[in-house]
Amino acid sequence: MKVRSIILLLCTLTNCISHDIKELEKSFNNRDWDNFVNAFPDTFSELMSIYGFDEEFGPQPLYDESYDHICFLFSNDKIRESQYIDKLLKLTDGFYWEADAPTYLGYNIWKLIDEYPALISELLQNKSDGIVKDFLKCAIATPHPEPENVLYYRDYLKTLQLYESYSPKIVRLLKEAHEELMEEFIE
Repeated sequence: MKVRSIILLLCTLTNCISHDIKELEKSFNNRDWDNFVNAFPDTFSELMSIYGFDEEFGPQPLYDESYDHICFLFSNDKIRESQYIDKLLKLTDGFYWEADAPTYLGYNIWKLIDEYPALISELLQNKSDGIVKDFLKCAIATPHPEPENVLYYRDYLKTLQLYESYSPKIVRLLKEAHEELMEEFIE
């Protein structure tokens, strides 16, 4: 009975992912941002299962489209609205650095936090530290957050300085996110 339940669950998940992929492609091709956002992954693991690259199995179904799709996600001013920031927070929960899709996502989040510090500070103020830290970690993890990467460090310091007049919480969590990234890349 357990095997049957597992098979049913896997089939259901496969159908859901397949449906989401079709909806993502259709809404992207039609430039239908609202439907695209609804079909876009809600979690980091979903993002990786659709847009990621697996060392063992290779590119995921929309790996080649990841850059265009993620840029499209950020192409509408609505992305700054509370419900979409919440979606991005959920999407980056559990973030870990990987090339390609997570990097594209992080770069676009970094642009968002760089261009709208007052809004982002307000929207993140009452969110849990862990969720906000993963969001910020995603933003500053691009392109390669190694200690010797001068461009990364310059952008990190710029963002840190920018938020000093907006949110002590974000400054603290940016520092923690940076420290965690450095530990990951030094190991």
